[in-house]
Amino acid sequence: MHDSRGNFSTLQHLLQLSYSDNPEEQQKAAVELAKLVEGTVFPAVSFGPLAHAFCRLVPSQNRTVASYSARALKMLILDDALRPQAVHAGVPSIVCAAIKQWEDEILCLRELLGALQTLCWDKNCIKPVLQADIIPHLFEYIQASDDEVSVLSLATVANILAFSDTLLLSDNINIEALGVGMTPLMEGLRSSQQRPHRFYAAAAIANASAHPRLASILKQNGGLQLVREIERQSLANLHILGSKMSDCAQTAIYRLSEGKEGDANMGTVKYRFKW
Repeated sequence: MHDSRGNFSTLQHLLQLSYSDNPEEQQKAAVELAKLVEGTVFPAVSFGPLAHAFCRLVPSQNRTVASYSARALKMLILDDALRPQAVHAGVPSIVCAAIKQWEDEILCLRELLGALQTLCWDKNCIKPVLQADIIPHLFEYIQASDDEVSVLSLATVANILAFSDTLLLSDNINIEALGVGMTPLMEGLRSSQQRPHRFYAAAAIANASAHPRLASILKQNGGLQLVREIERQSLANLHILGSKMSDCAQTAIYRLSEGKEGDANMGTVKYRFKW
């Protein structure tokens, strides 16, 4: 963090408040930490106590405490150097549990899903997420009426599916849960009028096509024909997401056609997204 002694003293004070049993003091800690992290750079050596504090604040029964602490955590874990300590402190499982707890509170859910999206971007963070049985919930949120919740969930699912041919290759339980979601993903890609929704759905399908079981489900439900059509539409669309969506479609086409169509170079691409 900055060399400012004032920032260090403030952080020490807020960490003390975070461990208080007084709801008002916890709320002050969460709100002020969210403000502090926006203008402060934290070295890895100072993140451990913060990570443990967030593991106490994020599961709070108080919506304000949970929301603001999740916002601060979401910002901090964008730093590659800090995420290993977040995993060590148990942050991924805490975030997943809080998502289930606050799934009816849109403001909390947005912040928590933003944090989860970045955790799922990192191969070192994905294992505890997969153990938390969060995938069925994400497919529910994809269909949420709130656009931000839906897009964050799609991006998170795409990140998880980026590990289809590695960590998930023999994970039958999570592949089963992901398989159930292939049809909603294809339906979203086919019918959504929102470019971000369609793009992240295309990325998720492209990533899923690297797994034999998921590829089989996609093909059985018209996935190859769908991504061919998406590529055709994208080539006629000069919007930046049109070009990126074309890349996703080409990856899926190559894999779903078993290499008979498309560019072999695109067949190895994976799509992952930090918040």
